[in-house]
Amino acid sequence: MKKSGLAVFMLLAAGILSGCAKEQQIPSEPKCLSGIDIDSAMRASEKVLVGMNFVIDKSDPELLIITTKPLIGGQFFEFWRKDNVGGYNSGISNLHTIQRIVELGLNENQGQICVTCKVAVERLSIPEKEIDSTAGTHSIFSRSSESRQSLTLNEEQEAQMEWIDIGRDSRLETVILNKIDKQIAKMLMKDKKK
Repeated sequence: MKKSGLAVFMLLAAGILSGCAKEQQIPSEPKCLSGIDIDSAMRASEKVLVGMNFVIDKSDPELLIITTKPLIGGQFFEFWRKDNVGGYNSGISNLHTIQRIVELGLNENQGQICVTCKVAVERLSIPEKEIDSTAGTHSIFSRSSESRQSLTLNEEQEAQMEWIDIGRDSRLETVILNKIDKQIAKMLMKDKKK
């Protein structure tokens, strides 16, 4: 009995750990849509991104690209957020300060509008503060009180603080493309009813 319980425990532990392993970063496939013009596809794409709490940084109908401003990753208690897709992405967002930037590219191809999506993920890197004395070790990164926590950096640390590229979020890319597809289908249904 003890051996089977240990085996079950080991299998569960292996499953949990494999779920935390770094995901493969396979780029999402472009989504090609028919029956819609480029302006409508741009509007639908913008609406989807705004609905997912992204802020549009650039929407260029001549270059056919849409980019967003960086969006800090949602935490576990922000249940309304839609930017964490899957266990790995939720975990990394809760362990580190990360941000995601979406870039959509649109092009016309044989009567269809094809949309590509790239979600870049960056992690904040803050350099360590030097310890001035043994009494100051508690304030390496923060000046905190019982009721309020705050991060205080010196000028040298602020100069060395940077966002490090940690790859792409292919799962979020796929979700965004599927939402754009549904939004365009909804727009086409409205046009048919008119």
